[in-house]
Amino acid sequence: MTLFHIILLICFFIPLLAHSGEWEWQNPLPQGNRLNAVWGSSGSDVFAVGVYGTIIHTSDGGETWEKQESGVVKNLNAVWGNSGTDVYAAGDGGTVIHYDGSGWSTEVSKEGSNLNGIRGSSSSDVYAVGDDGTIIHFDGIGWYSAKSGTSKDLAAISGPSGTSFLVVGEDGIILQSNGSSWSSIASGSITNDLHGLWSSSGTSAYAVGDDGAIVLISGTSQSSMTSGTKTTLTGVWGSSDSDVFAVGQEGTILHYNGSNWSPMKSRTNYALNGIWGSAGSDIFAVGDSGTILHYDGSNWSSMSSGEEYNLNSIWGSSGSDVYAVGEAGAILYFDGLPPWSPWPTGAKKSLYSVWGSSGTNIYAVGSDGTIFYSDGSTWVPWPIGVKKSLYSVWGSSGSDIFAVGAKGTILHSSGPTWTPMPSGTKKSLYAVWGSSNANVFAAGASGTITRFNGTIWSLISSGTKKSLYSIWGSSGSDVFAVGQDGTIIHFNGTSWSPISSGTKKSLNGVWGSSSTDVFAVGDEGTILHYDGSTWSPMESGLKKVLNAVWGTSGTDVFVAGEGGTILHYSGSP
Repeated sequence: MTLFHIILLICFFIPLLAHSGEWEWQNPLPQGNRLNAVWGSSGSDVFAVGVYGTIIHTSDGGETWEKQESGVVKNLNAVWGNSGTDVYAAGDGGTVIHYDGSGWSTEVSKEGSNLNGIRGSSSSDVYAVGDDGTIIHFDGIGWYSAKSGTSKDLAAISGPSGTSFLVVGEDGIILQSNGSSWSSIASGSITNDLHGLWSSSGTSAYAVGDDGAIVLISGTSQSSMTSGTKTTLTGVWGSSDSDVFAVGQEGTILHYNGSNWSPMKSRTNYALNGIWGSAGSDIFAVGDSGTILHYDGSNWSSMSSGEEYNLNSIWGSSGSDVYAVGEAGAILYFDGLPPWSPWPTGAKKSLYSVWGSSGTNIYAVGSDGTIFYSDGSTWVPWPIGVKKSLYSVWGSSGSDIFAVGAKGTILHSSGPTWTPMPSGTKKSLYAVWGSSNANVFAAGASGTITRFNGTIWSLISSGTKKSLYSIWGSSGSDVFAVGQDGTIIHFNGTSWSPISSGTKKSLNGVWGSSSTDVFAVGDEGTILHYDGSTWSPMESGLKKVLNAVWGTSGTDVFVAGEGGTILHYSGSP
C-alpha cells in the first residue's frame, strides 16, 4: 500500500466577506439540507450528516438537535464512530473529518474521489470507500490507500465480522477483506447498483440498491430477496437477522421479520437516504429536505418540523410580525419566536408576493389573478375578474397599491376595486417597487423596465436583455434590480447601469436597509451583500434556490426559498 495520509495543514475557511455572522435556519427545523447518513454511539447520542458540510447532533435522543460546524462545504455522505468522542465523517472530494468530542477537524485534505461509506473496528482500524474503486485505511497513525482491484464506484462498507469487512457498489460488486487484502465475491446475476449495506452479528449481511434490489450475503454466496418494490433503496440496518429495515426513495421503508419484507408507513414522500438504530425500538432515518424520522417499535414519527412548500416572497410589519408565501397557497407566519406557523386560508393557487402598508393591511398575489387580503387576523380572497398571474405587489400607502404580472399586466387599487393600467409592454413583469406614488418601477422579462410618474407608465432602457426578477431602492435615485445570470443594474435617478455581482447564478430577490447595506439572494443558496461599493458573497450554508429577502434592519434579515427554506441573519457571529 502507498502512503495516502496527509496531515492536516489547514481547515477549510468559509469567507463571510460582506458581514461577520451566520445565517440560521428558522424553517424547516432543525434544518432543511438533505441528510445522507446517520449514526450514534447510543440512542441519545446521534449524528446526522449531509450536503454542504451539514452536521447535526442530538444528545437527548432527538428531542433537540444542534448544528455542528464541520469546517467543510463538501457534501458529507457517511458517518461512523468508535465512540461519541471518536467519530468520522466522509464525503465528496476525498473529504474525511474527525470529531473528538469538542469539535471537527480535517483528517484527509487531499482532493480525491468522492467517499460514500465509512466503517471501522476500532480507533486504529477505519476504512472509507468511494468512487472509482477507492478504499483508504486508517491505522491509528495515518491514512493509506488500499488496492481494491476494481474501478467501480463503491457505495457502502459494513462489518467487521472477525477481521473481514464487506463493501458493495456499482453493478452489484461485492468486495471482502481478509484483514490484509481485498477480493471480489462473485455476484452472479446481481447487476443492480447497490447503495446500502448492513452486517448482522452472525455471518449474514444485507445489501440494498436500485429497483428495490435486496441481496442476502452469506459467506461467499449471495441470493436475491423479494422486496416487493421497484423503488431505489439506499440504506439498511437491523437489530438482528429477523428485524431488518431498509429505506429509500419516496419515503419507502421496508421491514424484514426473518421471513418476508413488508412495507411500513413512513408518513413522508421525501427520499430517505440513511438509517441507524440503537435497538429495534429506537431507530433513526434521515433524508431529503432535512427529514428525520424515528421508530419507537410501533410507529415512525417525524423529528423535523415546518412547512416545506417552495416560498416565493417574504414581508413583515416588524421583526415579530412576518409573513412568507409560496406554492399551493402556502402562508407561513412568524411572531418573533420559531417555529413558523402555517396560516390556513383555503387558497390553492400559488402565491408569488406579499406586501403590506401595516400589520393590519396586507396583500398577497399569485397565479391566475389571485389576490388575498388580511387585516392581521384573517386572510380572505379578493376576486378581481383578472385571470393573468400576478407576480409582485407593492404600495406607497394602504390606498395606493400596484400589482404586476403576466403579459405586462399592471393593476392599481386605491380602495375596494382593482383597475387595469396600460403598461406599454406585453412582457411579463416580475417585480414592482417605488419611492413614492409618482415614482414607481416595474421590471420583468428581457430586461423590461417601465416607470410610473403618477400619471402614465413609460418604458425606459435598462441596458440589459436579461430578465429582472426583483427591484428595490433606498430612494428614487438609488434603485437596484437583479435577475437572470447574476445580473445587477443600478438606477442613479437618470439612467440604469450594470454592476458586477461576481456570480452567474440567477438572483431572485433584493432588499436593503440603506444604500450601503443591500442584500441579494438567488439560485444555489447564493446570498450577496453590497456595502456601497462592492457586492460580496455571504455563506448561506445551503444550495437551495432562494427567492426573496426582506428585513427590518441590517441585523434582522429574513430569506425565503425552496423547500420552505427560511433563514435569518442577526449579524452575530
